[in-house]
Amino acid sequence: MSESEDLRLDTLPTEVIVAICQYLSLFSKCQLCQVCLRFQLILYNNNEFWQHLDLSHFGETLTNQHLFTILRTRWKSKLQNRCLDISGCRLISSSALEKLAETHRDFQGIHLNVEPRFDTWEVTYNYDKWIKSQFYKKCPTFTKMGRPGLYRLWPTTRSSASQWQISNKSIQIILQGSFQTIKYLSLGKQNLNRETAITIASCKNLTKLDLSSTNLDNASLQDILSHTNKLISLKLMDLELSNMTLIMISLLKSLHQLHFSVINKGIISSKAITEMLKGLKKLDDFRMNQIMIEIDPIIIEGLAWIPCDDFVEDFEDDTKMLNQYDSNGDKLIQQDRAFIRHLDLSPKLDIYPRCRERSMLIEHYITISDTSLRSLAVNHPFLVSFRLVNPYAISAQGVDVLLSVLNCLEIFELRWRRAEVDPIHKLTPKFCPKLREITLHGVDVADFDVWFGEQDDLEIDLSENKTLLEEGYSSHSSRMIFQNLEILDLDSTEFTNNHFNMLIKYCLKVRKVKLRTNVVYSQINVNNNRTISKNDSGWIDINK
Repeated sequence: MSESEDLRLDTLPTEVIVAICQYLSLFSKCQLCQVCLRFQLILYNNNEFWQHLDLSHFGETLTNQHLFTILRTRWKSKLQNRCLDISGCRLISSSALEKLAETHRDFQGIHLNVEPRFDTWEVTYNYDKWIKSQFYKKCPTFTKMGRPGLYRLWPTTRSSASQWQISNKSIQIILQGSFQTIKYLSLGKQNLNRETAITIASCKNLTKLDLSSTNLDNASLQDILSHTNKLISLKLMDLELSNMTLIMISLLKSLHQLHFSVINKGIISSKAITEMLKGLKKLDDFRMNQIMIEIDPIIIEGLAWIPCDDFVEDFEDDTKMLNQYDSNGDKLIQQDRAFIRHLDLSPKLDIYPRCRERSMLIEHYITISDTSLRSLAVNHPFLVSFRLVNPYAISAQGVDVLLSVLNCLEIFELRWRRAEVDPIHKLTPKFCPKLREITLHGVDVADFDVWFGEQDDLEIDLSENKTLLEEGYSSHSSRMIFQNLEILDLDSTEFTNNHFNMLIKYCLKVRKVKLRTNVVYSQINVNNNRTISKNDSGWIDINK
């Protein structure tokens, strides 16, 4: 066998090809099926490749006929653990789902959201170039609407005239054949009624549930929550919750992920949310938006495991903050809850959410202080994503204290609307080497040169030092940079053409940039075979 034949994919053993295919998205598998008959047979004969069908990437073109053709050729009669995601597939009719329920039962997962689950696109298919390009193209983060749940006007989120809606009867029919098996269910923005809520409550093995923007009342939500005590993920965004519903949530002891809105501050108080969070010891992903209540008690008491009174007052000594001891001084305080990995806090923009015609839009703040940031630094130093919008009463020093311990941080968003805010100093590759998304509005970085600064005293062969490379050092220039940076959304007059040029040159993974700066795009020096183009939404695409 020649050397060239040794490198051919089709000469690999079947078990190796099967192992490779486990990492492919649906789109890539379909492409591989068209390469040759051998690949087609290998893929078709492995049921596990087709158990989870995420067709939401093709939402604009997928028809009823396409859906049934795919299911007929991919889903065999004895296939177990089926999952179907047709979120955003607006051409699929309710009658098609009823017909689907006649031939396929015992689903493990059903996703019928009005919009695709873009967070799944980003995480699950991060390695797939085609899916990644679709994510960048379609995700609301990169459109005029903005990130879901953040500053989206109420008519946009509430209007059903142009939205894809599945009938309640169809949803009930498809769920009735999967009462014992279904674990994952998301119906975001579908208009659900009381009967559908009763049907959902019969799915006692649910572990992940998304009912955001479904118009369900609290009685229906409480009925569902009282029967689904195995939940590990719960999303109730854009729903007006009551204190009793919060009590029901607090009983879900296995909950890892919780996303909800605080629409009416007259109903929900900070104390009620704090008491709820105290019981959720396994929670590691918490998102709360449309906030008009005080945040400090929620962070300091609800999410903390070290009492506020035990905090070290010296902000500058970061090591002491992470070395807390008990009253005897010789034993680390035992953590009684999980570390928060993902935290998202944003306020409410629309003060009149129930009115179609409003005369006023008010941009709200959330009441949070440096004490909360200090609490997060002590209790949750392993944050992976942290989003904070319009905070009130925090300082740049408090932000620096938190950033100084967040070595695992990958996503950082800070939108600030206060005047004369000091610049932050520790948003640098030294303290946050793993950042892949940065959003800064209304606050400056003290020195952007540090993002691309040369390390003249670094006398080491970086190509042989994996640790330094992982921490953000660039092997080709002795620079410490954001090696993983993909997305930059920046509002700063201090970011110059020179900084943008270095961004393109050294941050090789950067793909999306949005700047409200003094940068002149005509003066950008594009190299490394990269191109830049600006679209209507204001985002700059950087291609390789």
